[in-house]
Amino acid sequence: MAGKKETKVSLASESKAESSSPVEVEAPKKDEKQSAFKRASDSSKPIQFRIMVGSYEHNLLCVSLIMDPKSEKEPIFQPIFHFQAHALSIKSMDIAKRYLVTGSNDEHIRIYDLQKRKELGHLLSHQGTITSLEFSKEISSDHPESTEKSGKWLLSGSEDGKIIIWRTKDWEAFSTLKGHTAKVNDLAIHPTGRVAISVSQDQTIRLWNLMTAKKAAVLKIKGKDHLGQSGEFVRWSVDGNYFVVGLLDQLFIYKTSTAKIVKKVKFSSTLMTLDMFKIEGKEWLVTGHGNGTIDFFNFEEQIVSSLAEKEDESKVWDSKAESLTPVYQLRGHTNRIKGFTYFNDPVETNGIPLLISVSSDGKIVVWNVSENVRDQVAIYDTGERLNCVAACAENVEKVETMKRRFNTVGEMNGVDDGAVSESEYETDGEEIKKIMLRGKKKGKKNKKRKVNITLE
Repeated sequence: MAGKKETKVSLASESKAESSSPVEVEAPKKDEKQSAFKRASDSSKPIQFRIMVGSYEHNLLCVSLIMDPKSEKEPIFQPIFHFQAHALSIKSMDIAKRYLVTGSNDEHIRIYDLQKRKELGHLLSHQGTITSLEFSKEISSDHPESTEKSGKWLLSGSEDGKIIIWRTKDWEAFSTLKGHTAKVNDLAIHPTGRVAISVSQDQTIRLWNLMTAKKAAVLKIKGKDHLGQSGEFVRWSVDGNYFVVGLLDQLFIYKTSTAKIVKKVKFSSTLMTLDMFKIEGKEWLVTGHGNGTIDFFNFEEQIVSSLAEKEDESKVWDSKAESLTPVYQLRGHTNRIKGFTYFNDPVETNGIPLLISVSSDGKIVVWNVSENVRDQVAIYDTGERLNCVAACAENVEKVETMKRRFNTVGEMNGVDDGAVSESEYETDGEEIKKIMLRGKKKGKKNKKRKVNITLE
């Protein structure tokens, strides 16, 4: 558990006189870490949330993590469920409100209702591995750092080169985006929800207009240094003004308004995953690597501020990629990073920003990425090779958050008692079935009987 095991955190040197390479410093001792964690939150309310992971062994695992914000008690992991969800390894997953979706090598997308803790069904429209799943998200102006998604739409990318837009109200395939001639490696939805971007094995980057379900632009990867390479990962910046494409050991930064490349960044180790998060008011580009490290780059200071106002795109393609020193580096895994997710909620985490990472070493590591902590706070060893991770609030199963099926007594009397209303896009297939069956049974009972009348 956190506190018992010493880890190393690499921080970028701030002094110009010192070397620009990362400086290895030992992680703070338990007493120092406790005081730092205390400063991160004034609340004594325990932090509790749920972590879902998918593995090579075809299993879906959910654990509930309880942490003391003052770090006086050891974190507790409570297993919620653990079962074989797919016939082959689970490659992708995402969560929106009460729904969890998982994609696998078995070509199935499975849907789970986390409130009822049951499977709703599966979607089978792709031919090949489901490589990417993403729910739509509308950024909240009240809490811009919140990680909750609206989930009105789901986009799925596959080995067959197709991207399908699913309407989650009834889980119908709303439209299919065709254009890629090879496997879709990754996709991302713009913060506005109107545009999507995808990268493929066909070495193209495609922008899609989700309002018309048609392609908006096609970009090709050029340059001598990356011939034959394709984009493996893609993410939008938090404000959507830039998008980042990750290759084997490089990053391409594009400006959204012009759809042109503005910067190239090179890594010394293999890039395994990347994402963009807003943490404590700053935007961070976070990368996971084959050597088990997680690097944090200040997107505004290290990338955006160094961009020229009018840079010739051809010059950028021909130029050598720049090597950047991460502001800080997290070390807690012994094998390649397979995925991470950011979880921050003003209620569930008391506003403490948390990063949850998974690796082929089978461990789930939870990091407190507050500026005064930046260290691991909980570790759970699953014993399986993990592929993907997602997190949600603990209250996903609470009665108050479940939808009503009947009117309350207050509403019957014409009084609005402020009860929770049903979400506009949540439907219950079970209820519809019951109503239909009820109608059929009544029909059989009401069937006219034959009556024999004898005349005298």
